[in-house]
Amino acid sequence: MTKMTRRTAMGSMAALGLASTAIPAWALQENLRVHTGSPGSSTFTFTTTMQTIVQRETPIKMNVTSGQTATRSTLDAANGNVDLFISSPAINYYMSEGIQMFSGMANAPELFKNVRQVVNFPLGPYHIITYADSGIETLEDCRGRRIFIGPPGGAATTVGLAIMESATGMKPGDYEQAKLDWSSGQQAFQDRQVDLAIIPTELPSASMMQFALLGKIKLITIPDEALTRGPLQDMLKIPGRTMTEIPPDIYGENQVNEDPIAAVGSWVGIGSHVGVDADTVYAVTKAMFENLPDMHAAADWMDYFTTDTALLQLNAPVHAGAYRWYKENGVEVPEEYIPPEAV
Repeated sequence: MTKMTRRTAMGSMAALGLASTAIPAWALQENLRVHTGSPGSSTFTFTTTMQTIVQRETPIKMNVTSGQTATRSTLDAANGNVDLFISSPAINYYMSEGIQMFSGMANAPELFKNVRQVVNFPLGPYHIITYADSGIETLEDCRGRRIFIGPPGGAATTVGLAIMESATGMKPGDYEQAKLDWSSGQQAFQDRQVDLAIIPTELPSASMMQFALLGKIKLITIPDEALTRGPLQDMLKIPGRTMTEIPPDIYGENQVNEDPIAAVGSWVGIGSHVGVDADTVYAVTKAMFENLPDMHAAADWMDYFTTDTALLQLNAPVHAGAYRWYKENGVEVPEEYIPPEAV
């Protein structure tokens, strides 16, 4: 069945309505504050698809703010200032330990106790991309070049810095770090204002396809030795970080790679906080999983989002509302991530 046919066929499922939640409308928190990534990103696609389904199936309204980093959103959620957000297992780890971007925040581990998880999903691999005529064949060739590795202070930037240091020994100063947000950074790469960019995105990626339409591109592989030394070695031990491969021809004739590209894979999720109404999160969770064909119709990579994958790379307690749905539907939640308020 084609993607368009799948989307059209599932439109009739709107008839499920509020009855599918088995919760009175008056019991739900009607307006949710939601943070997501930049328009066009896989996190944006996931969030807006969730928003469409939840608002179709329940009386819940989601007020979505895009262009947010997981670092800022996790902190906002811990303080009760956002209800649903794009979470990151790496950010969860850093905040719970009070390290990296939270090293100057003494109360970060205590605040993290307010954070809850709804689902996880694969964000995709970190694409290390340059134009084929840039003269960059390996990461060693980035010395003195201007590169974009993500917004300052973000989890993705931490990964980019680790890749560069472990692969080459270089730190910012050895190369020029373009300190831009995601939208500006990708535009800078498109306009050739940076020589190389490290961008976590779905596979295949719409943004990478766009770059390939503008000129011949080359994806740079991570050398084997980078996996056994420096900060990348330790980073790969953190939940949400994996190693994967990108096919050499996935972006068509304008991708000049001949061999598979070794890349860091990344998981993210939908997070929440302990203060969000449990019936409301239950209804959100139920709406997503009872309309999985609609979730999958939004993009090919979203086929990976299922009940079998939704709790992979978990490292924060599940929200009580989501936990109730999982328990009712036979989805096992690891004992250490059962929310204390649900016991």
